[in-house]
Amino acid sequence: MAASAPAGPEVAGPAPAPAAAATGGPDPFALTEDGSAADPAAFRAALLADEGRRAALEAFPEFKDTVTGDDVQAFQDLLRRAVQAERSRQERVAARWAERTIDAQRASAPVPRDTVQVYKQLAEAGLEYGPAFRLLRNVHVPL
Repeated sequence: MAASAPAGPEVAGPAPAPAAAATGGPDPFALTEDGSAADPAAFRAALLADEGRRAALEAFPEFKDTVTGDDVQAFQDLLRRAVQAERSRQERVAARWAERTIDAQRASAPVPRDTVQVYKQLAEAGLEYGPAFRLLRNVHVPL
């Protein structure tokens, strides 16, 4: 069984760096299939230029040393482990939700709600459903 990377700061994000977004340039946070940085130098520079990510990195000296150091291979390995750990976590979460039976879902939401009130609240929120689309008969919510 492979060891997963320790929990740490979010080093990769879906949002491009502000400069890349403004110029339409390539995303410095782009990753390869194996989770390493497509351009490690650009990734590192964008990571360190982002105040929020840099502040999160300060809380984890073991990661900070790798990110700010000169060892590109160690940096790439850290990224691979972080991406693999996140993918594994997402797979575990998806598997747990896929295994939930209808009985488990019912048990987690035991409080019945009046469907007329539900549609009234939806209308107040700007989501109006005409009579042909009011198909809910039973609504239950968690405690």
